Amino acid sequence: MSVTITRNPENGGNLFFTSGQISFSQLRRHFADDQPGFGNQISASQLRRNTNVTVENPIVPDATHNEQISTGNNLSLSQFRNSVKRYLATQSGTDDNSSYSGEPGFRMGLYDPNGRGLDFAGGGVNGRDGQGGNDTGNHTKNVQKGVLITGTCGSVQLGVAAAQLSPRVTVHNFRIDVSGSILGYGGAGGTVEGGNGEDGSIALSLGSTGYNNRVRVGSGARIYGGGGGGEKGRKGANGSNGTCFNYFYYGRGSGCEWCGSCNGGDDRIGGCNGVRGCACFIWCRRTQLANASCRGRNQSNKAGGEGGIGGNGTRGRGYNNQSAGLGGAGGANGQSGNCNGFDGTISRPGDGQRGENGGNGGDWGQNGGETSASGRAGYGGAAIAASAGASRYSLYGTRNSSTIRGSINGTN
Repeated sequence: MSVTITRNPENGGNLFFTSGQISFSQLRRHFADDQPGFGNQISASQLRRNTNVTVENPIVPDATHNEQISTGNNLSLSQFRNSVKRYLATQSGTDDNSSYSGEPGFRMGLYDPNGRGLDFAGGGVNGRDGQGGNDTGNHTKNVQKGVLITGTCGSVQLGVAAAQLSPRVTVHNFRIDVSGSILGYGGAGGTVEGGNGEDGSIALSLGSTGYNNRVRVGSGARIYGGGGGGEKGRKGANGSNGTCFNYFYYGRGSGCEWCGSCNGGDDRIGGCNGVRGCACFIWCRRTQLANASCRGRNQSNKAGGEGGIGGNGTRGRGYNNQSAGLGGAGGANGQSGNCNGFDGTISRPGDGQRGENGGNGGDWGQNGGETSASGRAGYGGAAIAASAGASRYSLYGTRNSSTIRGSINGTN
């Protein structure tokens, strides 16, 4: 995970007042200079730590580094030692989930044992911003938390987002600024008759959002939900049934004593009858026509040729399929109808029909292609979404088909 945490980015990444004297003028400059219309003076009452999570830009925010600052009347300047105004996390390089089962490509939630997550407090997995920190860290507080996504975040797993804020705790005052790429998983195409294509995944999942969370889209950003997989094509229809036959023989005689008498419709094979009569013993033996037989036909119905297998659906566009073609695979040809193994044909069995082509893979954030089979294509993943029931978030910046592909859910 390529992420850097900066505390007080306006102060060179340094905590306030690590040493030396603390003055009201310095406090005003550090904590109130970004407040619109704020005067040159600041009072002690204005410097109390504000724990109200609905406040977008508190003068002195609630943060793990600020918990020694009073919320009441017992305020002192020494309480501002090692304090913060805001945090900044910067993602760079490539973050995906190829080595982390069930995890997003870029984790912005609580810090985990794999070293993934945003540890603003700096206490590790058992610290305040860690998964073992009892969910009381900076994610849930009103301190502003900026996240700059400058690299690439991707998912190679079904149903898992390319970048995710926090599904476990409700977060406040996150400002996510995207200038890089967040690319969802492209769903696989259907390969089983009646089965479905896979769904594409969400690109940016905000999880459980609370107050004052926002996303800014840079002009060069790519926030693309994964495309759904195409449905498998339907099997071709079988050919019509036909009628085949085999010959059978009966009544073979010996000499001129049996000239042959066949059942109606059967053929007489050999014999003297109709040549010179059965009395012509010498002639029959000389010409070897004395022994007669009858030939009949046994008819059998035979199924037509098997229909061809439908073509597989194609994987949708995604981080795991950024350039391959999206066209569905062709269906197989049906088998020819025939009377192989029989002596002849009364009515030829029909040929099986060609299988249907597989459905196309969906482009970024789009559904996969449907076929006439009994399943469905995969659904395209959203570009940006929050968890069901979460508060809404604000979306700013450059919003067009180059920067966002896929649906946008839950915005203000």
